[in-house]
Amino acid sequence: MNRYLSSGFICLFILVLLAGVCTADESPRYVIYVQGGESSIIHGSEGITDIIVKDIIPYAHFSDGKKSLLIPDKLLRYITCPVNAAVVFSGAGGESVSLIGISNLSLSYENKDLTLRVNPLGFYEGEALKSFASEKNELDAINVEKFETTGFYLEIIETGPENNNCLAQEIACLNADDMKACLGECG
Repeated sequence: MNRYLSSGFICLFILVLLAGVCTADESPRYVIYVQGGESSIIHGSEGITDIIVKDIIPYAHFSDGKKSLLIPDKLLRYITCPVNAAVVFSGAGGESVSLIGISNLSLSYENKDLTLRVNPLGFYEGEALKSFASEKNELDAINVEKFETTGFYLEIIETGPENNNCLAQEIACLNADDMKACLGECG
């Protein structure tokens, strides 16, 4: 009886080995760069802060590290929050960087002003914004009056395909060989 029992365990072990262990690749990450003019920071309660950026450039730079394209700024409305981002305030006196988590993003009707509801990131574990982690400043210590431009590097993690999602269609265009065939469908 023991011989049959041990043979059964060996067969079960071999079956598990043959089935293998399934590991999923990490979801692809993209970076969208949005640039605007002057900004204001409004500190609220419970660590929530609003950043309002004026005069957004009408196109955002979208990249996966290999290919890149310009997308219309109105596609920013299709970003699903929460999203990690690096905000870069620039001016004649230099620049200041802060890593933030965006919980809400809204673009004005005229696509001129971008309002972000954010909270500071205590630490960042991803790869797309890793270069900003070493130079980050606390958001509440930044004096935006010294800076003329504000830029955001948004980390977008690709989820599965969704119907009627223009941002997902733009990601598909980025991965396509013939990007010209894809552009303008969501415009």
